[in-house]
Amino acid sequence: MDRKLSVLVVDDEQIILDSVKKHLKSDEYELHLVLTPEEGLEKIKNEHIDVVLTDLMMPEIDGLELMKMVKEIHPNIPVIIITGYATINTALQATQLGAFDYIAKPFSRRELLAVVQRASNLVAAVKMEPETIVKAADNAVDSQTPFEGFKTLGDRSWMMLEKDGVVLLGVEQSFVDGIGKVQSIYLPSEGDEVRQGSVYLQIVSSDLRSHNVLSPLSGIVVKVNDTVLSDPNKALQDPYGSGWIVRIKPTKFDFEIELLGL
Repeated sequence: MDRKLSVLVVDDEQIILDSVKKHLKSDEYELHLVLTPEEGLEKIKNEHIDVVLTDLMMPEIDGLELMKMVKEIHPNIPVIIITGYATINTALQATQLGAFDYIAKPFSRRELLAVVQRASNLVAAVKMEPETIVKAADNAVDSQTPFEGFKTLGDRSWMMLEKDGVVLLGVEQSFVDGIGKVQSIYLPSEGDEVRQGSVYLQIVSSDLRSHNVLSPLSGIVVKVNDTVLSDPNKALQDPYGSGWIVRIKPTKFDFEIELLGL
């Protein structure tokens, strides 16, 4: 983006606002820090805001209610939920209601910068002229049959425990079909830590909609499918085979598998 990214942060704790200000203190960001949802809505109405970060638990108006109000004014603004209650149910509820992602307290500078940068990329993509959007690859062909031993997780993802204790993560065919052509895709890097219930895969489709997939487990990324990164449209033609997404080394496998009811 040619201008600074305008970020609105809404949190009823001054210490969180100070933390965000410290982490995002850069020439890249124009920060608007407010203590109440009412002040946040006034900023949305009167200022140009690109990205919103809002606390989940606030008196009178909580973060999900505020997000709904923001979306009624500007539907395309990415809203990131800040929460001290980082569970997979919280993340599912937030993303199902339209949140771009969530970040758990206490967050590190790296975690905050990562999620804000991804939101910035989406803002930039939405502002692209139609002719600059990357053209998708060939039309999809019939996918391979899912392999034995894999577990489906809702209507978006699957996972499979491999012999060495590493877990392979991928996406469901129905999810791929619903996205259509892919404009861009964002994955973690090898060595990154993912948390159960956090967004580990984000796809921006050619209609500029953002599609998030949550990680079913916490762990360390040990391998990323480079083919998916370099040519997602072609790779995702086979989501149960060559279109797998990442391999992770779980850190809380037994506990989190029980939470998933598997």
